[in-house]
Amino acid sequence: MTTQQVSTEASEAPRSSNATPRPKGITLPQRPLAHCARCLAARGTKTKGWTPVLWEGQTVGWTCPECPRPNEPIRRVETSKGDVRFRYTVTVTPEGSRKAIQKTGTTTTLDEARARVESIREEIRAAGTYSVPTRLTIEVLAQRWLALKEREVAAGNLRPSTLNSSYRSALTSICARIGHREAGEVTTAEVRDLLNEMKTKRGKRGEPLSQASLRMALLSLRMIFSWGVEQRWLSHNPVIGVRAPKALPRTTEERSKWWTTAEYEAFRAHVDSSHATGTVAASRNPWVRVGMRLTMCGLRRSEVLGLDWSSVDLQAGTVAVVASRGKTGRGNGTSLGGPKSRESRRVVHVEAILPGTKAALLELWLAQGQPESGLVVLDNLGQPVQPDAYSRRFRGLCGAAGVPALGSIHNLRHTIATAMHEAGHAPVMAASLLGHSVPTHLAFYVPTTDEHAAAAATEVGAIFGATTAATS
Repeated sequence: MTTQQVSTEASEAPRSSNATPRPKGITLPQRPLAHCARCLAARGTKTKGWTPVLWEGQTVGWTCPECPRPNEPIRRVETSKGDVRFRYTVTVTPEGSRKAIQKTGTTTTLDEARARVESIREEIRAAGTYSVPTRLTIEVLAQRWLALKEREVAAGNLRPSTLNSSYRSALTSICARIGHREAGEVTTAEVRDLLNEMKTKRGKRGEPLSQASLRMALLSLRMIFSWGVEQRWLSHNPVIGVRAPKALPRTTEERSKWWTTAEYEAFRAHVDSSHATGTVAASRNPWVRVGMRLTMCGLRRSEVLGLDWSSVDLQAGTVAVVASRGKTGRGNGTSLGGPKSRESRRVVHVEAILPGTKAALLELWLAQGQPESGLVVLDNLGQPVQPDAYSRRFRGLCGAAGVPALGSIHNLRHTIATAMHEAGHAPVMAASLLGHSVPTHLAFYVPTTDEHAAAAATEVGAIFGATTAATS
């Protein structure tokens, strides 16, 4: 036996019981008992965690805890940049088959390599087959998944704005960073590093991403990997268990995300006065007063623009959200479809939220000739109002009313959610009003601030202080 290198074929196919097991991929150093046989780390006299390398019943070397054990189908390799990787080669002959199946791959950690080896073995033994890992890159996988979602849009099962403004936008940012990576080799640690980098460098115009954008990026990445696993192109989903990092603290220059009660009232008063019946502004844009009031009642922009007169109850002062109209992508194209989600289909008591909304709806209905159906929000030429024009009008009204523009008209919903939360109402009430699930409400609409933390500390102190006083 030499002291240079002992190796064997990377095979786990059945072999004769008289065959002598040989260590695989082992390089024995000049002093084989004093160093790791794989990475050459010094051992000294340590044995805990170290695995002996046996040859014909004799210990000829040791492997350290950071390296694969002898006869594991895993090799420790170093890249040209000096990074350590673990290459696994699994060869198994399924029961009842005469043909062996061999799979290989590379991971960044030893634990992950061992997990993949075990999962491949179990799948081959259980089914006699294996879902061959595709050589897909992240970008190709994302493009295929987006093509699937485009078919859902064509079938009316997904809103175009959700596809383009949410999924496609998030995946574009992701692919700009790791689109070239092979999907089957992406690790959980790499996903976490990606999100930490995106929260500071991937926003528009170089701005940090918001918490909602980070969550959407994570959700989109998780969905394409899950789909890849379902298609049997990938063996695992590295995004499972990963949580979005906390976004960077808001600066004082950043625009407010919600209004105070006084700002909410100031905006309403300005809209009512500047677009009252008979004013020039009302004749040019007859939809503004009704549209903005509906937005202040918590309706999404797409829900306001998709509202039909057949869904308006002028007697009860309610509107039924059963449709939405949003952008199909870049440009002015729009499409009319169903609500954003199952929870979005609801009846909103707009008169109870903002008294005077029923009267505004009645005036607009009369001005339009008392239609039985048709879109509510139309311009003075009877054409549907464009989503971007709607948002521009909102920002202009905010400036004229002297209130923050909120960054987005959608944040008026955050104003309502925050007000209900601070008033102590149950999350299910706000979620029902705004048309989303309770988990979504808690994740996106309930703010966490230092003031809330301080108030909670006072409450907890009062609770345990009373308990301590009672027992002392």
